[in-house]
Amino acid sequence: MARLREFDYDKTLLNAGKQFWASGYQATSIQDIALVTGVKPGSLYKAFGDKKGLLLKCVKHYMEHTSYYALLIENSDVPLKKILGKIFNLMIESCDDTTRKGGCLVTNTAFEMASVDEEIFSEMNKHLSRMKQALLNHLLSAQASGEIDKKKDADALAAYFITLIQGLLVSSRVTKDKTEMRNAIKTGLSLLD
Repeated sequence: MARLREFDYDKTLLNAGKQFWASGYQATSIQDIALVTGVKPGSLYKAFGDKKGLLLKCVKHYMEHTSYYALLIENSDVPLKKILGKIFNLMIESCDDTTRKGGCLVTNTAFEMASVDEEIFSEMNKHLSRMKQALLNHLLSAQASGEIDKKKDADALAAYFITLIQGLLVSSRVTKDKTEMRNAIKTGLSLLD
């Protein structure tokens, strides 16, 4: 008879994801994951396969539960400007916050692995495309409800806002200049007026 898992799967993915987020994929060992999760390396391998399999499951969990994409999906009925404001405020807060690191697990991993591992890079791009599609869906809903002008190019706005978000994610991790970030956000949101 197969043994039951002796650890919390979701909590393990959350904590392993935080380790990958903080240190990067290449600098994170299975031993590092074992230390932050309290799960023995053999159990990690048995549950997730290898380190790459664990990363990909962590990213999937992150996208579904923690990411800005998850916020967009969970708040699909919230006005566009309000949900964007919430997302942007979280980015600014992450400059000082120790619980939510600056940057983004997907963005960080895509940047790190772009020339290293095509499979991981491709998976990160799929997640970024899902984020852009969620933004586009919100923009189209905002146009349908009259929140923003129907004459505005929703595709171009989605591309712009995904680019702004990526830039803010980098700033929240690197420069942490909240004034500069707020100015960029204000300019971006003015495009919706």
